[in-house]
Amino acid sequence: MPPVTTPDNPEEFARLRTTDPGLPRPNPTPAYWQHIPHPLANARSERLPSQRDYAIIGSGITGLSVARTLLESHPSVTVSVLEARSLCSGATGRNGGQMAINAGEEYSHLAEAFGPKMAGEIAMFTLRNLRGMQVLAEEYDAVETSEVQQLTKLRIFMINDKLEAFKQSIARFEADHPALKGMYTLIDASTLRKEHGIHEASGGALLPAGTVWPYRLVTKVFETLLKRFPDRLTVETNTPVTAIEMHDSSAAANSAHAYSVQTPRGSMTVGTVVYCTNGYSGHLLPALRGLIYPFKGTMTVQDPGTSMPNRGAALSWGFHYPPAYDPATKRQMYGLYYLGQSATTGYFYFGGENKRIDDAVSADDSFVATSSVDHLQSVLPRFFGKEEVHSSWNLVGSWSGIMGFTTDGLPLVGRLSSALTGRRGEGEWIAAGFNGYGMANCLLCGEALGRMMLGHPTPEWLPGAYQVSEERLAKSASLSETKKTDSRL
Repeated sequence: MPPVTTPDNPEEFARLRTTDPGLPRPNPTPAYWQHIPHPLANARSERLPSQRDYAIIGSGITGLSVARTLLESHPSVTVSVLEARSLCSGATGRNGGQMAINAGEEYSHLAEAFGPKMAGEIAMFTLRNLRGMQVLAEEYDAVETSEVQQLTKLRIFMINDKLEAFKQSIARFEADHPALKGMYTLIDASTLRKEHGIHEASGGALLPAGTVWPYRLVTKVFETLLKRFPDRLTVETNTPVTAIEMHDSSAAANSAHAYSVQTPRGSMTVGTVVYCTNGYSGHLLPALRGLIYPFKGTMTVQDPGTSMPNRGAALSWGFHYPPAYDPATKRQMYGLYYLGQSATTGYFYFGGENKRIDDAVSADDSFVATSSVDHLQSVLPRFFGKEEVHSSWNLVGSWSGIMGFTTDGLPLVGRLSSALTGRRGEGEWIAAGFNGYGMANCLLCGEALGRMMLGHPTPEWLPGAYQVSEERLAKSASLSETKKTDSRL
């Protein structure tokens, strides 16, 4: 959950958060990850299947994980994955390529909001998820293709206040969970400058992490699943879901295939509808608007040429600075930049937000603000003391992508009640709202949802705080009201 000082128009923030996000825009900015489209990018059946057991809306890492779990855990279920645009063209195919957790820096907040035990479960879950990403790449022979690797993340704190708050959070994290002690290694400003070339920072920390080319991993696994389950899986790209309906007759409504999924290509009768729609979830589920909402991120690929060493096989970076709001420009500064480097090309993958709130709380990835890209180009060299060579850092690419944020800062995983869907059936489920940390949550949230839908016990490793409940959503709705004037986004 990105912190931000209160904008001068909190009513506008509330309006943006509760606005219908609409469908994914048909003409998104071109993400570097997808500059060589996979052969399945626009795959779909010649004719939309008329009936399926499961319809999964969204073809990112979450939708993939749900589909894989269903197909591998049941001998006969049929699954269709419906994607509004090309395959894996949403948040997974547009992110920063980072596989990192934020358990340490968020621990104090999580412990106060959900208790130390649950905060520890969340930390363990995200660590387990990162290991699962590595295993997934190995299982599907995608390690080389997706450039997945385990490395060390260097979190850098630009001012002392942020550093001290981080240290206190880590101390509490280790005191409450001794088995996790040693995950973070604190380093001072002098070490940052001498060993890592980072200037003007107060200190930092090293922790286990990873990087990945997410689009290549997801498309490789989909390719394998389609070959393995040709009669049970279809992928329907360029097929936006425009509505979900229940069959009119009581007999049909009580049947095993009670739902009608509407698309421009026709309708599909299904037994279960699965929303892996992240920041777009509020479009088909109006009751969730405000509880889950879109947040638009900005990414760049920058080529430092020969001015910087290639440390992409060893490090990724996160730069933490004080969030702020400028009333004159109405631009928000959200407190975090994230950086990875290709071990192959040396390119920097650099993202972070400094933009107006109406550009940030938005589901429109059809454009990327020039001012946001210019800002990312200007700030990156300064972190390494390289202002004088800025002109040589070539902009290889820039794009925007839509994340899904929740009011309480945690994903939503589980069955949707009729109060949330507006329909009387019990066959609608969701896994969405990953708050900018999808690579540390999506895979196992999708797996858990798949197991639960098949009637298996809820996995003990899924944090209870992630699960959908009336109590949680009521609390989130109350929190949403206070955020109209709160100091956190």
